[in-house]
Amino acid sequence: MGTLIRITLHTRNEQNANRALVAAKARFEGLDATLSDYKPDSELNRFCRAPHGTTTKLSADLFSVLTIAQRLSLLSHGAFDVTIGARTRGRSGTVGYQHLALGNRTATLLMSQMQLDLGGIAKGFAADRASEVLCEHGHSRHLVAASGDIRVWDPPPTSEGWAIGLGAADQPSLLRRCGVSTSGNAFQPGHIIDPRTLTSVERRESMTVVATDCTTADGLATACMILEPEQRAELLSHYPGARLIARAD
Repeated sequence: MGTLIRITLHTRNEQNANRALVAAKARFEGLDATLSDYKPDSELNRFCRAPHGTTTKLSADLFSVLTIAQRLSLLSHGAFDVTIGARTRGRSGTVGYQHLALGNRTATLLMSQMQLDLGGIAKGFAADRASEVLCEHGHSRHLVAASGDIRVWDPPPTSEGWAIGLGAADQPSLLRRCGVSTSGNAFQPGHIIDPRTLTSVERRESMTVVATDCTTADGLATACMILEPEQRAELLSHYPGARLIARAD
Protein backbone atom coordinates (compact mmCIF):
# COMPACT_ATOMS: atom_id res chain seq x y z
CA MET A 1 0.00 0.00 0.00
CA GLY A 2 3.03 2.25 -0.36
CA THR A 3 3.72 2.68 3.35
CA LEU A 4 5.85 1.42 6.24
CA ILE A 5 4.39 -0.44 9.19
CA ARG A 6 5.59 -0.21 12.80
CA ILE A 7 4.35 -2.43 15.63
CA THR A 8 5.16 -1.83 19.30
CA LEU A 9 4.07 -4.34 21.92
CA HIS A 10 4.76 -5.01 25.59
CA THR A 11 5.18 -8.61 26.71
CA ARG A 12 7.18 -10.94 28.91
CA ASN A 13 6.85 -13.81 26.45
CA GLU A 14 9.38 -12.98 23.75
CA GLN A 15 9.02 -16.25 21.87
CA ASN A 16 5.27 -15.94 21.58
CA ALA A 17 5.64 -12.26 20.70
CA ASN A 18 7.85 -13.18 17.75
CA ARG A 19 5.19 -15.57 16.49
CA ALA A 20 2.57 -12.87 16.88
CA LEU A 21 4.65 -10.36 14.94
CA VAL A 22 5.22 -12.85 12.13
CA ALA A 23 1.47 -13.50 11.97
CA ALA A 24 0.68 -9.76 11.95
CA LYS A 25 3.21 -9.22 9.17
CA ALA A 26 1.62 -12.02 7.15
CA ARG A 27 -1.80 -10.42 7.64
CA PHE A 28 -0.47 -7.10 6.34
CA GLU A 29 1.11 -8.77 3.33
CA GLY A 30 -2.13 -10.56 2.53
CA LEU A 31 -4.07 -7.31 2.69
CA ASP A 32 -1.47 -5.60 0.50
CA ALA A 33 -2.03 -8.28 -2.12
CA THR A 34 -5.78 -7.68 -1.82
CA LEU A 35 -6.24 -3.92 -1.42
CA SER A 36 -3.21 -2.25 -3.00
CA ASP A 37 -3.68 -0.12 -6.10
CA TYR A 38 0.13 -0.14 -6.54
CA LYS A 39 0.27 -3.85 -7.36
CA PRO A 40 -1.05 -4.71 -10.85
CA ASP A 41 -2.14 -8.17 -9.75
CA SER A 42 -3.85 -7.19 -6.51
CA GLU A 43 -7.44 -8.35 -6.12
CA LEU A 44 -8.53 -4.72 -6.27
CA ASN A 45 -6.86 -4.08 -9.63
CA ARG A 46 -8.05 -7.36 -11.11
CA PHE A 47 -11.60 -6.38 -10.19
CA CYS A 48 -11.14 -2.95 -11.80
CA ARG A 49 -9.91 -4.53 -15.04
CA ALA A 50 -13.06 -6.63 -15.42
CA PRO A 51 -15.42 -5.32 -18.13
CA HIS A 52 -17.94 -2.89 -16.70
CA GLY A 53 -21.21 -4.55 -15.83
CA THR A 54 -19.43 -7.75 -14.74
CA THR A 55 -20.40 -8.96 -11.29
CA THR A 56 -17.37 -10.23 -9.39
CA LYS A 57 -17.22 -12.34 -6.24
CA LEU A 58 -14.91 -10.63 -3.75
CA SER A 59 -12.86 -11.75 -0.79
CA ALA A 60 -14.28 -10.96 2.62
CA ASP A 61 -11.63 -8.27 3.18
CA LEU A 62 -12.16 -6.37 -0.07
CA PHE A 63 -15.94 -6.57 0.28
CA SER A 64 -15.74 -5.30 3.86
CA VAL A 65 -13.61 -2.30 2.90
CA LEU A 66 -15.91 -1.40 0.00
CA THR A 67 -19.00 -1.71 2.21
CA ILE A 68 -17.51 0.65 4.80
CA ALA A 69 -16.39 3.03 2.06
CA GLN A 70 -19.79 3.15 0.38
CA ARG A 71 -21.52 4.02 3.66
CA LEU A 72 -19.04 6.82 4.20
CA SER A 73 -19.63 8.06 0.66
CA LEU A 74 -23.36 8.26 1.30
CA LEU A 75 -22.97 10.02 4.65
CA SER A 76 -20.42 12.50 3.30
CA HIS A 77 -22.53 13.20 0.18
CA GLY A 78 -19.70 12.03 -2.04
CA ALA A 79 -16.79 13.84 -0.37
CA PHE A 80 -15.29 10.41 0.28
CA ASP A 81 -15.28 8.28 -2.86
CA VAL A 82 -13.01 5.34 -3.66
CA THR A 83 -13.91 5.53 -7.37
CA ILE A 84 -11.56 8.53 -7.71
CA GLY A 85 -8.72 6.22 -8.77
CA ALA A 86 -8.41 7.24 -12.41
CA ARG A 87 -8.06 10.91 -11.47
CA THR A 88 -5.51 10.27 -8.71
CA ARG A 89 -3.48 8.51 -11.38
CA GLY A 90 -3.72 11.56 -13.63
CA ARG A 91 -5.95 10.14 -16.33
CA SER A 92 -9.56 10.49 -17.39
CA GLY A 93 -12.16 8.06 -16.17
CA THR A 94 -15.58 7.70 -14.60
CA VAL A 95 -15.92 8.87 -10.99
CA GLY A 96 -18.97 8.35 -8.79
CA TYR A 97 -19.63 5.99 -5.91
CA GLN A 98 -23.16 5.49 -7.25
CA HIS A 99 -21.58 3.54 -10.14
CA LEU A 100 -20.22 0.90 -7.75
CA ALA A 101 -22.88 -1.68 -6.88
CA LEU A 102 -22.44 -4.15 -4.01
CA GLY A 103 -24.36 -7.38 -3.63
CA ASN A 104 -23.99 -10.59 -1.64
CA ARG A 105 -20.20 -10.31 -1.27
CA THR A 106 -20.12 -9.24 -4.91
CA ALA A 107 -19.35 -5.95 -6.62
CA THR A 108 -20.04 -4.50 -10.05
CA LEU A 109 -18.57 -1.44 -11.77
CA LEU A 110 -21.48 -0.04 -13.73
CA MET A 111 -19.52 2.35 -15.99
CA SER A 112 -16.42 2.02 -18.13
CA GLN A 113 -12.98 3.38 -17.26
CA MET A 114 -13.43 3.09 -13.51
CA GLN A 115 -10.51 2.65 -11.12
CA LEU A 116 -10.80 2.29 -7.36
CA ASP A 117 -8.28 3.87 -5.00
CA LEU A 118 -8.45 2.70 -1.38
CA GLY A 119 -5.65 4.99 -0.22
CA GLY A 120 -8.00 6.85 2.11
CA ILE A 121 -9.11 3.80 4.06
CA ALA A 122 -7.02 0.67 3.40
CA LYS A 123 -4.12 1.43 5.74
CA GLY A 124 -6.52 1.97 8.64
CA PHE A 125 -8.26 -1.30 7.81
CA ALA A 126 -4.92 -3.12 7.72
CA ALA A 127 -3.89 -1.66 11.08
CA ASP A 128 -7.15 -2.89 12.62
CA ARG A 129 -6.71 -6.40 11.24
CA ALA A 130 -3.09 -6.64 12.41
CA SER A 131 -4.19 -5.49 15.87
CA GLU A 132 -6.75 -8.28 15.95
CA VAL A 133 -4.03 -10.81 15.12
CA LEU A 134 -1.88 -9.58 17.99
CA CYS A 135 -4.83 -9.86 20.38
CA GLU A 136 -5.54 -13.40 19.18
CA HIS A 137 -1.96 -14.30 20.15
CA GLY A 138 -2.47 -12.85 23.63
CA HIS A 139 -0.69 -9.52 23.12
CA SER A 140 -3.25 -6.83 23.78
CA ARG A 141 -0.71 -4.20 24.91
CA HIS A 142 0.28 -2.90 21.49
CA LEU A 143 0.39 -0.04 19.01
CA VAL A 144 0.21 -0.49 15.23
CA ALA A 145 1.24 2.45 13.04
CA ALA A 146 0.78 2.55 9.25
CA SER A 147 2.08 5.96 8.23
CA GLY A 148 -0.49 8.48 9.54
CA ASP A 149 -2.84 5.77 10.80
CA ILE A 150 -2.44 4.41 14.33
CA ARG A 151 -4.32 1.69 16.17
CA VAL A 152 -3.72 1.49 19.91
CA TRP A 153 -5.13 -1.18 22.16
CA ASP A 154 -4.41 -1.88 25.83
CA PRO A 155 -1.80 0.52 27.24
CA PRO A 156 1.76 -0.26 28.30
CA PRO A 157 2.27 -1.40 31.89
CA THR A 158 2.05 1.39 34.50
CA SER A 159 0.37 3.71 31.98
CA GLU A 160 -3.26 4.67 31.43
CA GLY A 161 -2.82 4.91 27.67
CA TRP A 162 -0.51 5.40 24.71
CA ALA A 163 0.82 8.97 24.40
CA ILE A 164 -0.27 10.25 20.98
CA GLY A 165 0.30 13.84 19.89
CA LEU A 166 -2.91 15.61 18.91
CA GLY A 167 -3.83 19.18 18.04
CA ALA A 168 -1.90 22.27 17.03
CA ALA A 169 0.84 21.84 19.64
CA ASP A 170 0.95 18.03 19.32
CA GLN A 171 0.23 17.77 23.02
CA PRO A 172 0.25 14.08 23.94
CA SER A 173 -3.07 12.49 24.83
CA LEU A 174 -3.29 9.12 26.54
CA LEU A 175 -5.36 6.88 24.28
CA ARG A 176 -6.43 3.25 24.42
CA ARG A 177 -8.61 0.91 22.35
CA CYS A 178 -9.14 3.32 19.46
CA GLY A 179 -7.84 4.41 16.08
CA VAL A 180 -6.19 7.69 15.13
CA SER A 181 -5.65 9.01 11.62
CA THR A 182 -4.25 12.24 10.21
CA SER A 183 -4.79 13.54 6.69
CA GLY A 184 -3.01 16.71 5.59
CA ASN A 185 -2.43 19.05 2.70
CA ALA A 186 0.51 21.14 3.93
CA PHE A 187 3.47 19.42 2.29
CA GLN A 188 1.74 18.64 -1.02
CA PRO A 189 -0.94 21.30 -1.55
CA GLY A 190 -3.44 20.22 -4.17
CA HIS A 191 -2.71 16.50 -4.07
CA ILE A 192 -6.14 15.80 -2.55
CA ILE A 193 -8.97 15.82 -5.09
CA ASP A 194 -12.60 16.54 -4.31
CA PRO A 195 -14.47 13.65 -6.01
CA ARG A 196 -17.59 15.79 -6.39
CA THR A 197 -15.96 18.53 -8.43
CA LEU A 198 -12.72 16.80 -9.58
CA THR A 199 -10.80 19.86 -8.41
CA SER A 200 -7.84 20.00 -6.03
CA VAL A 201 -8.32 20.93 -2.40
CA GLU A 202 -5.99 23.88 -1.79
CA ARG A 203 -6.63 24.55 1.92
CA ARG A 204 -3.45 24.04 3.95
CA GLU A 205 -4.97 22.05 6.78
CA SER A 206 -4.56 18.77 8.57
CA MET A 207 -7.35 16.67 10.02
CA THR A 208 -6.79 14.25 12.88
CA VAL A 209 -9.67 11.96 13.79
CA VAL A 210 -9.90 9.71 16.85
CA ALA A 211 -12.50 6.97 16.45
CA THR A 212 -13.43 3.55 17.80
CA ASP A 213 -11.28 1.89 15.13
CA CYS A 214 -8.59 2.89 12.67
CA THR A 215 -10.64 2.13 9.54
CA THR A 216 -13.25 4.69 10.59
CA ALA A 217 -10.63 7.25 11.64
CA ASP A 218 -8.80 6.88 8.31
CA GLY A 219 -11.90 7.39 6.18
CA LEU A 220 -13.24 10.27 8.27
CA ALA A 221 -9.90 12.12 8.20
CA THR A 222 -9.90 11.90 4.40
CA ALA A 223 -13.50 13.06 4.10
CA CYS A 224 -13.01 15.96 6.53
CA MET A 225 -10.11 17.25 4.43
CA ILE A 226 -12.57 17.70 1.57
CA LEU A 227 -15.67 18.87 3.44
CA GLU A 228 -16.19 22.47 4.48
CA PRO A 229 -15.80 23.11 8.23
CA GLU A 230 -19.54 23.43 8.85
CA GLN A 231 -20.17 20.02 7.20
CA ARG A 232 -17.70 18.03 9.25
CA ALA A 233 -19.69 17.90 12.49
CA GLU A 234 -22.71 16.48 10.67
CA LEU A 235 -20.62 13.66 9.25
CA LEU A 236 -18.99 12.81 12.58
CA SER A 237 -22.41 12.69 14.27
CA HIS A 238 -23.02 9.39 12.45
CA TYR A 239 -19.98 7.82 14.12
CA PRO A 240 -20.43 7.66 17.94
CA GLY A 241 -17.25 8.39 19.80
CA ALA A 242 -15.47 10.01 16.84
CA ARG A 243 -13.85 13.38 17.36
CA LEU A 244 -11.97 15.74 15.05
CA ILE A 245 -8.94 17.91 15.68
CA ALA A 246 -8.53 20.33 12.76
CA ARG A 247 -5.35 22.34 12.33
CA ALA A 248 -4.40 25.10 9.88
CA ASP A 249 -0.87 24.45 8.63
